[in-house]
Amino acid sequence: PKWEALVPLIQGGLAMLLRQATLNVAFVSAARRAQGMDASGVAGAAYGITMQIYSLGVVAQLGVQGTAAALVPSARAIGGDDAARNVADRIFGWGMILGVLLALVQWTILPVVTPLFSPLEEIREAVKGPARISSIIHLVNGLVFAGEGTMLGLGSFRDLALITAMGVAVMVGCLASPLGGSLNGVLISLAAFNFVQGVAVTIHHVRVSPLRRRGFALLSGRKNNK
Repeated sequence: PKWEALVPLIQGGLAMLLRQATLNVAFVSAARRAQGMDASGVAGAAYGITMQIYSLGVVAQLGVQGTAAALVPSARAIGGDDAARNVADRIFGWGMILGVLLALVQWTILPVVTPLFSPLEEIREAVKGPARISSIIHLVNGLVFAGEGTMLGLGSFRDLALITAMGVAVMVGCLASPLGGSLNGVLISLAAFNFVQGVAVTIHHVRVSPLRRRGFALLSGRKNNK
């Protein structure tokens, strides 16, 4: 292949590597913050259990991400931007519905699921607050994973990396503040990360991406004047 054809692939690959490295830094920082809270290890164990429970819902949301990454570019190739926009909008909608369902299910089954991870009452009590916060995070994850999948399908790797870096900066800032001094605060920091991600990918879909609405197109006024 010619160099001109390889450049976009290399740039996209580097952007995604940077994004993954940024995510690793954020979540390692959160884990270290939780593990260093007490010498008994209760906070660290509670954080690990919380993330295991939370990850069960994330697996379902990854399906939304993969669906968007596959269907949006396919619809665009067949029916153009309008068809791809309709598909992306539906995936955003289904992602939000799935997020609500996951939040309700996780919140409801916590009393049943938590004892399965530890026989120690102290750890079970420590899990309650963070696990409830993580269930609320699922509400915004519907937007996050649908938006990320759409951006992956459109090849908007650089924009996705920048959005991720912005969310990670907010999360690390929260962890470095007094908020990061408690286990609930660590999960709130994660919630802040997901909230920034959700808002950013939604704005990108509506106003910045190739599938943006014509009425929202950047510089549309200038184009109309030409």
